[in-house]
Amino acid sequence: MLPTLQPFFQGPFSEYGAAMTLSQSQTEPTLTQCLGESGLLAQSVTAWASSQGISNGRAQASIWHMFYTIRIMPSVLLSHSLLFRPLPLSTGSVRLCLTSQRLMLAHCGEVNTPPGNTDDRYHDVIFEHFAPLHQYLSAQFGIPERVLWSSLVYRLNHLSKTIAEHLPNPAQLNQDVHWLLHTKQWRSKQNPLFKAHQKSFDVGAIRVRGDCCLMHEHPVKGYCDDCPKLPQHMIKRTSVAKSLSQ
Repeated sequence: MLPTLQPFFQGPFSEYGAAMTLSQSQTEPTLTQCLGESGLLAQSVTAWASSQGISNGRAQASIWHMFYTIRIMPSVLLSHSLLFRPLPLSTGSVRLCLTSQRLMLAHCGEVNTPPGNTDDRYHDVIFEHFAPLHQYLSAQFGIPERVLWSSLVYRLNHLSKTIAEHLPNPAQLNQDVHWLLHTKQWRSKQNPLFKAHQKSFDVGAIRVRGDCCLMHEHPVKGYCDDCPKLPQHMIKRTSVAKSLSQ
């Protein structure tokens, strides 16, 4: 894990910090290289998904992406919102170990003094990491980008709430996540997180995501409790989709 985050990832939480490490190695490819024409990442995703018994191409990409976001987002949220150290995660800066799926960083991020705003701290991870990753997975596996953004929004909500429960003062984290999900325009571009968040909706105490992540294609998984494809959620889903199209 990153040494700056060791205090947060102790005991049972240690696995959440294992997806990132410091390394000066030049042997592993950058994420830019993995997304290149060589198909390095596509081969790795397919191999991982096949080992899980997932055969459908779109599901392979979507479920891999779900696990990917679970593994890296705790480190991102803590470093960017608690320590004010934006991590060097642009595709040209970060390296990916294709066997372990670990991200290898050259440093733990430069401290922002003053902390700056959410835009400054999160821009690169959204537009220089996830945006090209989503484009690649969509092109290689046919998974709609909206599904991947929906999954990222779900993980932002879920992980930030879990982290906040263990912090003495989660105000900045909560403020950042609210900005990420409720800001429509981001540097004159449409915020893909906002669009995905707008498609989600509440059914009782459950926040239902706007798009299905295809987790039910995993041989030992089923439909998620917040899946929009569940019969009890379909009427509300249709209503939300209609209102957003107007």
